[in-house]
Formats: sequence, C-alpha cells, structure tokens
Amino acid sequence: MKSIKKTSDYHNRRKKKRRSPGVSFKKYIPAVVVAIISVPVLLFLFFLTVWMGLWGKLPGKSELASIDNYVSSEVYAEGGELLGKYFIIDRTQVNLDQISENVVNCLIATEDVRFYQHRGIDYRSLGRVLFRTILMRESSAGGGSTLSQQLAKNLYPRNNNGIFSLPVSKFREFIIANRLERIYSKDDILLLYLNTVPFGGNVFGISAASLRFFNKNPYDLKIEEAAVLVGMLKATSFYNPRRFPERATERRNVVISQLQRYEYIEDEKADSLKAIPLKLNYSPLAHNVGPAPYFRERVRHDATGILRDYNNLHSTNHNLYTDGIKVYTTIDYDLQRLAEEAIKRQLTAQQKVMDGYYRQAAKSRATSLLRDLMIGSDRYKSLQKEKLTAQEIEEAFRKEMPMEIFSWDGPQTLQMSPWDSIFRMQQILHSGLVSIDPDNGHVKAWVGGNDFRFFQYDHVLSKRQTGSTFKPFVYATALEMGIDPCEYVSNELVVYSDYEDWAPENVSGVYDGYYSMKGALAHSINTISAHYISMTGVIPVMENARKAGIISRLPAVPSLALGTANVSLLEMTTAYSTFLNDGSTLQPFWILRIEDSNGNILYKRESQSSSSRAWEESTALMITDMLKAAVDNGTAGRLRSQFGLTGDVAGKTGTTQKNADTWFIGFTPGLVTGVWTGVENPAFAHLYGAPMSSSASAVPLWGEYHRSIQRNGNTRKYVSGNFTPLPDSLAILINCTMYLEELPSEGWWENIFGSPREREHRRQERRERERPNRFRRFLERVFP
Repeated sequence: MKSIKKTSDYHNRRKKKRRSPGVSFKKYIPAVVVAIISVPVLLFLFFLTVWMGLWGKLPGKSELASIDNYVSSEVYAEGGELLGKYFIIDRTQVNLDQISENVVNCLIATEDVRFYQHRGIDYRSLGRVLFRTILMRESSAGGGSTLSQQLAKNLYPRNNNGIFSLPVSKFREFIIANRLERIYSKDDILLLYLNTVPFGGNVFGISAASLRFFNKNPYDLKIEEAAVLVGMLKATSFYNPRRFPERATERRNVVISQLQRYEYIEDEKADSLKAIPLKLNYSPLAHNVGPAPYFRERVRHDATGILRDYNNLHSTNHNLYTDGIKVYTTIDYDLQRLAEEAIKRQLTAQQKVMDGYYRQAAKSRATSLLRDLMIGSDRYKSLQKEKLTAQEIEEAFRKEMPMEIFSWDGPQTLQMSPWDSIFRMQQILHSGLVSIDPDNGHVKAWVGGNDFRFFQYDHVLSKRQTGSTFKPFVYATALEMGIDPCEYVSNELVVYSDYEDWAPENVSGVYDGYYSMKGALAHSINTISAHYISMTGVIPVMENARKAGIISRLPAVPSLALGTANVSLLEMTTAYSTFLNDGSTLQPFWILRIEDSNGNILYKRESQSSSSRAWEESTALMITDMLKAAVDNGTAGRLRSQFGLTGDVAGKTGTTQKNADTWFIGFTPGLVTGVWTGVENPAFAHLYGAPMSSSASAVPLWGEYHRSIQRNGNTRKYVSGNFTPLPDSLAILINCTMYLEELPSEGWWENIFGSPREREHRRQERRERERPNRFRRFLERVFP
C-alpha cells in the first residue's frame, strides 16, 4: 500500500508540474491583449502625426499636380553668366513612347509586378515583407516599396528625424504615393519615375543612363541592356556595370529571371539572354557641367538653408530643385575661368614631379595606412553587406580589375587592384584656391579641388596646418605691443625653458647673423618668429588672429608661431585681407540675392562696411610693406623672376613638415588670393615625404593665375594700382637693413654707451621690464 501511495503522490506532483506553466501563462493574457490592441492604435496615431505635417510639410494636390512642370533652378556669376543648374527632372526627359517596352517590362517584373493592380501601396507585398522579416527573420525579404512610393522618395528626399527617420519616411511615402495615384494615370507615374530615378554618378533618368552606359537612346535598348539598367536600381554603385561587371551580370540575370517568371519571355529566350556576355559602350557625360563645381555645391548647401528659413518664416514651400529659383553670386566669371586654367596647367606639370618622386616608393611601408583607407571605403562597406569576411574582402581588394582613376588628361581606365588604386590616389597633388575682394568681402573665385567627379572634398573649406603663413599675425601682434621693427634679433638657436625646452629650428639649418622684423618675415626665419611670440605671449597672438577672421581652434602653444594650427584656406585668406584693408575686417560672402521664378526677391545680402578693426592702421601698413619684401627679396621671389609680375604684390609662403602642405597667400591692390597644394592625407606625406615646398608648388600656381589676370583686359583692374603708401613716420620706423652678419663694430659711441651686444642686452632687459605694461595696454585696447 505504501508503494502504491508513493506512486500516486509522484504522479500527482508530476501533474502539478505539467499544469504549472499553463497557469502562469494566464497571467500574461491581459498584457498580450492590450499589446495587440494598443500597437495598431499607436501606429495609427503616429501615422496621423505624419499626415498632419508634424514631421514636415507634405506636398498638397496642387503641388503634385504641377510636378510635370518642374523648372530647373539656375545659379549665376556676378556678370550674369550662367554657372550651372539644380534640378530633379533633367530637361532632356523623354516621353513613354520614346522608351523601349523592354525597359518597362524589366522594371515592372523586378520592382513592382502588381503596379497596375494597386493604388500606390501594395498591401499584399507589404504583408509578405513584414511576415518574412519579422517572423521568418529573413534579412533580404525585399523592401515592399511600390514604384509610386519610390517616386515619392525621389521627388521628396528623406529627412533626418533621429530614431524615427525610417517610420516617418515610410508613412510620408505612403501618403504621397497615394496622392500621386489619385492625380496621375499609371503611365504618367511610370514616366515620372523613369525620368527621375538616379543611376549613380550624377546620372538621373533612363535617357541619361542609356546614353552613359550604352551610348544609345532608351527606345533602342535591347532586353539584356534594359535588364542591366533596371538591375542597377537595387544599388547603383554596387551594381555599376562599369566598375563591377561580374556583379552587374549576375544582377542582370536576376532581372531576366523575373521576366521569365512573369511570362514576359519564354524559357529558351531567357537562357539565351543570360548567356550573352556583358557589353557596354560607355560614353561618359559631363559631370557638373560648367565652371566652379565646388563653389556651386557650396551655394547649393547655403541656398537650401536660406530657402528653408524663408519657408518657415513665410509658410511657403520654395524648392531649389523644382521652382525655377535664380541664385545670383559674387563670382567673377573670368577670374574663375583663369583660376581653373592656371590650376590645370601648373598641376599637370607638378604631378609629373610627384609621379617621379613616388615611382620607387614601396607600398609595404604604408600597409597599415592603406588598410585603414580600405576599411573606410565605400567598396569595403558594400562587400561587408555581402557578408564577406575581412580576409575575403582584402583578397577582393588585391584582385586586379578595370579601375577608373583621375588624371589631368581626363579619367583613365587601368587594369589594377583596388588596393593599388588607393596607393595611387595618395600620390595625387591636390589644390585649392580662393580670391576675395577686400573692399566688400565678395568671393570672386573658388576652386575647391582638382576634379569634382573624383574628389568631393573642398580644400577651400578643409582645415590643414598653415605653416609659415601664420607668422604675419605674430609679427603684427609684436608691432601692436610696441616692439621696435628695426631692433635686430640674433638668429641663434634658442632653447625656451619656459616652454618645456622648446627649440625651434630653421629649415635651412643656418643660425648666423641678425635680422630686423622685415628681414625675418621676408625670409621666414623660424628662430626669430619664436623670439617674437616669446615676447608677446601666445594668448595675444590668438586673440588678434581671431579678430582678423580665424574661427578655427588655435592651440595655445608657442609653436603656433610656426603654423601648427589647422585652419581653412578661406579663413586664412579672409584674415590676410585685414592687412590690405588698413586693419579693418570684412566677412566674406558669395550669395548676393535669391529670386523666385517671377523675379520676387526671397533673399538679399546687404552691403557691408568694415565691421570692426583687427589691427591699428599703422600695423597693417607696416605688415603689408614687410610682405611686399617677401615677394621682392624673399621666399616668393619667383613671382617676379619667373612670372614677371609687376606692380605692388605682397604675400607669404608656408610649408609644413615633409612638404605635406604648401601655401601662398598674397594680395595685389584689389584682390586677396590664397592658394593651397598638398597630398590629401598628411599621414602619407609623413611616411614618404613630398617633393615640393611652397616656392615650387603654391607660389608658381599663384603666379600663373595672377599673370593671367594681368594679361586679361577684363580682370586687369584687380591687380592695377598701388598699396596705400607708408607715411614718412612709419617709413622711417622700418627703414633698416633686413639682415646683418654682425652688429656694427665698437667706436667712440660704443665707448660711451657700450657695445652693440651690451646695448642689445640692456634693451632686452628694458623690454622685459616693460612687457607687463605693454600687455596691460594691449588688454585695455582689446577690452576697453
């Protein structure tokens, strides 16, 4: 009996254990029911916030109804010359009867097979995607977006709404797609899509794409050619047939399989089409047609912001890409053209020097750097999305293929590996140039780089070490603080114990003689610049540079005097304009006004007068005279000897370590121009060095440009005339020999007043005693 009872008790416990999970589950039933009910409610409420425009205004029916009348916006130079256009729909758009049915069939079979059945949202496809993504956990279930939704995204690009960006964008596209379907026929929507869809590389619309890749009109596209273009739409860069023919062929065959699946073609036809090798007739079209592509990109950014602010203030909806906006700028068309031509002439020759210098460079020294650049590349990220391992990706980068690379003779296609192309691109000499009218702050020329097709990084705005171009701010601060410009300073190598034993060296390695302030600046002597910043202190130099127009972060270290700060070319050129402008500051600008298509002014830049003063007029005049000596007798002497520049010219060279950066910022009576050249990655220069200093790179480029300005009748006005003459009092103050090998020998004067060295020692002591008073007077001027 006991054993039977034990058995019974055992089974009872087993039943309780089996029942216990069912009992506990009942506790969660209310929560599950609430979740099932609340999630759709919350989604509906969220949808309402999008529909009401709380996440951004939605286009109304009237706006969508006029979509086929979109007008390109235009940007003009100061003289009325057209620089370029901004648009969504290319003016070379085609009608549906000009497009091969092969394109239409491929598009519908691949992107939206139920296109003619739904009303903008394919709920069946959407449900399938949600089921396969959420329940089946498939990462490649497809996007579920109809052609109407894709068209909505093309016409109204997505905004950044933080963590809500994706759901907001999806709901916006649902709403806009539905509205499009109510206004347009299916054929109209199809045509709008094919005329606006991007194919990568600044190619928009089926017409431009068919001309680019097959050099034929879209009506003449064969099935296999149409399949290539439609296949690109999944990822235009990844499936680019020019760059990745194997991937493009695989994707083309997927599109052909879709045609077969939905019975657009027979099985035998599909097999024969898949067997055809990929054949392109690549005809590159002009990228960013017209001058000043980097400038126009900056204008696009600024004009978009101006219009956004105007729309918010006036409850309007002006669009830079669709509304025929006209943007008038300060650019001088002739100066811009001369600048671009000068860069091409000079850098074509200078790149040959670079190529010869790096011809024997061993890639093994840069393995770590090249790997970092590889990991940061778009190609690497695309391969990661294919779930390739790091080793497989690197193997792919080592495999040779046709690579399109930059050259001054035009794009070249070479058989090389992506790894080798990265190494090659590090050897390219890059450039930037900007010219400013000091009288009003107008930017007259802007060249941000070599070729916008390959290099979108704008070197007018990028920040690089300034080298010796920063020295004039140190010397100007010294003058402001009362230091005698004709006080000879020894060119000896000095260790500054107050600055952690800092011992700046001269590039020449020579430490003989004595320099006046003009001589030291004209010949860019590091030891003298270090001496002056030790006299003025670092903070006053920083404050004065900021007043002149430098807004970048400046390190509070004495090496600032030698140009260790990273500053943009635009900032440095702006700051130099204060010397030409008698010490007064002006903010540079480039947009004069913006008008709508009817000529109504939406924005107008008011003319500006000198807003503040960076330097005393006497300081600006003396620095200008010293910088003029740098051209006449100093580091920029090639401007006279090689380029034959006449008239008043002033400026300063700058070269950073290993020649990674070369600068020349100079001015004539009517124009301030800054030039930068260098390798794109300073880390590459630190490994291998670079062959040219500023006198061999930036100075010749500046000279080429200004020689063209002098020879051109339309631009000669910028370089004619003279600088403001020095008053007699200032001329006497700086009228001294720039360099002395030895101080004058002792005579009866020295017997009474002491030797030059003794007098120099006493002056040094007196300056040290007066230094706090000078600094206090300086602070009183800065903070009255």
